[in-house]
Amino acid sequence: MVQFSSSAPVMLRAHADQLAAISLGSLDESSVIDLVRANERAIRVLEGVGSSAATRLAELGGLSAEDVFSTAGRHSTAQARRISRRASLAHPMPHVAAEFMGGSIATANIDAIASARHRLRHKPEWVSNLDSRDSSIAHKATRMNPKRFSTWLRELTERISDDGETEQRSEEDRNSFRSWTSAEGRWQARLDLDAITGEKVQNAIDAEARSLAKQLSEAGTTVHHGEHLNSSALVSVIDSGNGVKGRPSIHVVVDRETLQHGVWDGSLKRTGAGNDLPLSQIRRMLCDSFITHTVLGPSGRALAVGRSHRTATEAQRAALRVMYPTCALCEVRFDHCEIHHIIEWDHDGLTDLNNLLPLCCVHHERVHQGWRIEMNEDRVLRSYRPDGRLWKTTPLPSAAPAWARTTHRHQKDKRHRHERTRSTTA
Repeated sequence: MVQFSSSAPVMLRAHADQLAAISLGSLDESSVIDLVRANERAIRVLEGVGSSAATRLAELGGLSAEDVFSTAGRHSTAQARRISRRASLAHPMPHVAAEFMGGSIATANIDAIASARHRLRHKPEWVSNLDSRDSSIAHKATRMNPKRFSTWLRELTERISDDGETEQRSEEDRNSFRSWTSAEGRWQARLDLDAITGEKVQNAIDAEARSLAKQLSEAGTTVHHGEHLNSSALVSVIDSGNGVKGRPSIHVVVDRETLQHGVWDGSLKRTGAGNDLPLSQIRRMLCDSFITHTVLGPSGRALAVGRSHRTATEAQRAALRVMYPTCALCEVRFDHCEIHHIIEWDHDGLTDLNNLLPLCCVHHERVHQGWRIEMNEDRVLRSYRPDGRLWKTTPLPSAAPAWARTTHRHQKDKRHRHERTRSTTA
């Protein structure tokens, strides 16, 4: 049976004493940051307590953890299911469970581990392979932020399994659509799709919404972006019928080595929204698709493409999408970002890749309200507060994969040269 970490009660009591003694109004910025860190650790410990309680419920064999946490805990069904999955890690992955209950593993990371184990459920040997890496996974989970850990864990599960192909088919089998007429006579529907299919639908709606917004704006009508415009876009897509306005599009980013030689440790094979794709599915898509070839240098920086326009061209957006799956400063997906000129167009800034950056609306607004961004030749960003203090330094997201691909290519070329030399000598 899983026990609470011996340090958990001590840490929680210390945190409670700290909260009782402080006055929020007297804290400076550094003290607030320390408080947030302590508070997050306390939350992690309490999440671990919940996971232990769910494990005990499973041992008792009565009410399920999902039932108890959705009623007594007043969690949503999805939240209760996540807690139940966390609890399922207790016995097969004791190191992970112990670190989580001690507050050392972030909730996002423990959920990523539970989800990864769930995705490998199709074959017992896949699950056993993951469980056998309990200690190393726990070590990574305590030291990596959620984004880096999720990427590392996804690559690990793909190597263990069949590159996610079985899981993708399983997700597609769960797709469903249901419609009904409400008491007020309105037609309503519920659509539940796998991530890849959902991205296709969303991209089609987004593209049509932009087209409608442009038409309305040119006609002098005020455009209100949101649910109503999206509903009009969906109806317009349906009215077009049988792809008159083009096939639903999905942006796929894949490196040349993966396409030519198969999946390897540095493979890049994701959609524009960041969903990872099985290589077999990418190859099927390539049979009927438009391809944009963007070359990345060893630093991960794309070559300049397109001419100077005020707004980014499609070629430039495609190159930025390869380098940035999300906002350059946060996790908002690329398709929901605006393309920002680091040196403003009105200040003679060119619409060139060296001067363009995807930013979400929040960070874009900050930059135009006094925050400042500097970018070096390797696209490493330095963000400054309005008072001139450095906020953070952000490396180019595609730099590490590009470096891995370059190293992989050099090693492969070296092996080929060595083999040719041996054959010539023989």
